[in-house]
Amino acid sequence: MSNRTHYLAAIAAFAIWGFFPVPLRALRPYGVGEILFFRILISTLVLAVIVGGFKRDTLRKDWAQVMAKARAERRRFILLVLAGGALLSVNWLTYIYTINHVNIRTASFSYLICPVMTAALGALMLKEKLSPLQWTAVGMCAVSCGLIGHESAAELGYSMLVAASYALYLISQRKTQGFDRIVMLAVQVLFSLMILTVFYGQLVRVVPQDTFFYASIAGIAVVFTVVPLFLNLFALNRINSATIGILLYINPIINFTIAFLVFDEIPNIVQLTGYLIILVAVLLFNIPTIQRVRKSVQGGGATS
Repeated sequence: MSNRTHYLAAIAAFAIWGFFPVPLRALRPYGVGEILFFRILISTLVLAVIVGGFKRDTLRKDWAQVMAKARAERRRFILLVLAGGALLSVNWLTYIYTINHVNIRTASFSYLICPVMTAALGALMLKEKLSPLQWTAVGMCAVSCGLIGHESAAELGYSMLVAASYALYLISQRKTQGFDRIVMLAVQVLFSLMILTVFYGQLVRVVPQDTFFYASIAGIAVVFTVVPLFLNLFALNRINSATIGILLYINPIINFTIAFLVFDEIPNIVQLTGYLIILVAVLLFNIPTIQRVRKSVQGGGATS
């Protein structure tokens, strides 16, 4: 099978996620807690059907692999998986609030800096190495954040919380490799639902009664959660994670475009300067990866 199909799958996944603010804004009249709770609930049901219908053997295999670990290692693994579910809850809650009650531009900025933040935290927490050029890019990101924060500390705070929660999620999952991603996500979403159920009274003040709400939430759970996830996993069969990391920037670019052109979220000159700095920083940070991807494409070899 041609790599072109896998590239198209990856591009489609990030393009779909790029348009996610549109259906979220349509739900703006509803509470953030209601949107989050029912999104998690329906996503859990969809993933349960997928795992129960198509991945029962994989589930049994993964469970046996977990039980084969030493007790201390098994406990640590379970804690990391559950921590991933908790971090997803924080990330999704903050992202929904930012889209509907701050602005789309702020949420977009979060995912623009997220890969760089992930690498920086990985260097600090996991002792992963970054090149001097990449550390320069990290410094430029800090300058960009300073400019954004100078204009609005609240916007910077929400951006950092969305980015940090997802960056920490990605870092925590690096220690849980070797297991089926769909099964892992299903467990984490189920745990997230359990957490949200505990806080149901605080999250869901009024249970929505109209079909528009539930139809929209179902669309979000399927079209903007499960479908792009499948496309992303399909792409990873033939494209390496470094290339996926480059294509990921399709998401915030579309977000920014929607914010500017559809919702008239025009930045002032200081904010625009901050965004331009972050774009240059992202380019510098990814130069080594871009070079590797170019060699791979020129060589015509498949990556995995």
